[in-house]
Amino acid sequence: MDELEVSPPVEGGEGTLRIVRHVSATPKRTWTCLTDPDCFRKWWRTHVDFDAKADGQFVAPWVDPEGRGRTVRAQVTSFHPPNGLVMVWADDDWGFDTIVSIWIESEGDGSLVTIEHQGWMAAPERDRLAYMQSHHDDWTRHLSNWAAHAEDTDAHAKGE
Repeated sequence: MDELEVSPPVEGGEGTLRIVRHVSATPKRTWTCLTDPDCFRKWWRTHVDFDAKADGQFVAPWVDPEGRGRTVRAQVTSFHPPNGLVMVWADDDWGFDTIVSIWIESEGDGSLVTIEHQGWMAAPERDRLAYMQSHHDDWTRHLSNWAAHAEDTDAHAKGE
């Protein structure tokens, strides 16, 4: 399995999380696993509605560690198939927005996926590091699931 590159460290930096991973699947297959609703739901592994298109919506209910129901909402503000997209992202109880950028590029026999989650300096200082750590962990898990599903789907399509 490929290693994840995460920078800057979660300790704060400039308020940006950056996670990079090589995926052993074609960029087209990797993009499809992000933007096709049926494929997306297989690896995200929670109830989510994601209309992956310009001005599309992302809505994902979740339960926090204290058992409270929450909802993440995002709107796709920039859509560049098959290379990437940008979303304005926030939990329903935040008083600020963040920006999520997802980019896919060709790398060797597969793809290089970069997820950047910016805007954390707008979070209340007392919560910032916890929010960043939580999102770092979640994005790392989601990217791992996405990569595994794209790789399995790509291998199956190639008859491996």
